[in-house]
Amino acid sequence: MQDAFKYRVGLRFGLITGLLYAILLYLRYGIFDSNPVTFGVCTAVSYLIILLMYTFTGIAQKKQLGGYGEMKDIFQAIFIAILITEMAYVIFNFIYLKYINPLFWDNYRSRSIQYYHSVSLTDAQIDQIVNSLKDVDKETRPFGLLKGYGFAVIVDSIFGLIVAAILRKRKPGVAEIFVEPKS
Repeated sequence: MQDAFKYRVGLRFGLITGLLYAILLYLRYGIFDSNPVTFGVCTAVSYLIILLMYTFTGIAQKKQLGGYGEMKDIFQAIFIAILITEMAYVIFNFIYLKYINPLFWDNYRSRSIQYYHSVSLTDAQIDQIVNSLKDVDKETRPFGLLKGYGFAVIVDSIFGLIVAAILRKRKPGVAEIFVEPKS
């Protein structure tokens, strides 16, 4: 494959997946933040969609390679998509939580407390849950986002390696083409 086109699939799918992730985050923070259950479900579904997009990246790379591809070539495209997508996540969260809606976690915390009271949790249980939300606020600050970026790239890359291993298909060698069929 020519060097100019070697990274095209990864770049294209990285930009598409990054944009999709930003849209999903916007929906999560703007619509699905009414209670922790819908917020959690939206978070899980969003991440599954992103993992599916990484799978599509691997499939597109394999197709770009003519239906055959080594694991490293397929993973390379997925890894580029992961780097771009997770950077889009960091940038979106930084801008949204710092400038667009800096009170998001405070508002979410108060809505969560109301929700937990409505489902009859004890005050001790609610306090424990609310204390865990303070950690989330720290994770979405600049240093926490960068630390999370590294962790997310590692976790997503493990998934990408598995997908690349499943999708790999070697071209048959000359000797394999001319082997007499067994009877």
